[in-house]
Amino acid sequence: MAKKALGKGLDALISVETEVEEGNVNEISIDDIVPSKNQPRRTFEEEKIRELAESIKENGIIQPIVVRKIEDKYEIVVGERRYRAAKEIGLKKIPAVIRDFSDEKTLEIALIENIQREDLNPIEEANAYRTILKKEKITQEELAKRIGKSRSYVANILRLLDLPEKIQDYVSRGTISVGHAKAIMSLKSEDEQIKLAEDIVKRGYSVRRVEGLTREKNVSRGTSDKNPYIADLEEKLIERFGTKVQIRYRNGRGALIIEFFSEDDLERILEGLL
Repeated sequence: MAKKALGKGLDALISVETEVEEGNVNEISIDDIVPSKNQPRRTFEEEKIRELAESIKENGIIQPIVVRKIEDKYEIVVGERRYRAAKEIGLKKIPAVIRDFSDEKTLEIALIENIQREDLNPIEEANAYRTILKKEKITQEELAKRIGKSRSYVANILRLLDLPEKIQDYVSRGTISVGHAKAIMSLKSEDEQIKLAEDIVKRGYSVRRVEGLTREKNVSRGTSDKNPYIADLEEKLIERFGTKVQIRYRNGRGALIIEFFSEDDLERILEGLL
């Protein structure tokens, strides 16, 4: 099944096929190539690299990598897996298209490439989003448009970075799911969050089970006296706005509290309300 194009799509950002057709491909010494410091992906599966290496050994490198000149080296923009596989089988040179990209554009292209191939784990994805937001000083709405995701998706992925590092590690390794992590977020204490995450790993709790446990814990402490309908609405609003939301309700009256943690957060929430 073909994957959906993301944002403008990688082809719109770098027209590698056009470069190949026009013959603008260089054979570059593999020793002169370095991985990108902007690569959002932090882990590479060795087995997949070996499989790619075998394919390259059999068929050669069909699609050139994309690099940019950095001092006396060429930094990879797209194609680090091909580079690693070529290096593994001892190739001396690799076909490459040389382009002039800024740090920000390099990160954006690498992010889109990895998302299109579903190569990033959720924590790598969240860190990449945060880096782009900081470097380019854009809103979450603008970022969402660039990468072809919804604003709420971006906001919810970024919320993972508020969790303790141990839980982030569980999510990055796939030990617990994003759904589990989102349920854990409703607990206020980091110690409780970590304890629940450890219980999920040990006992194999489902997401629904974790949601029930956190709701029970909050009710028992008096941090939530909401009926199931109000609690469900609260969860939907948290999902919609990607931030903490409280509904205080009693006898037909109450208040809706939506928290924000930066001016960008406030702007994003207001755009969703107005």
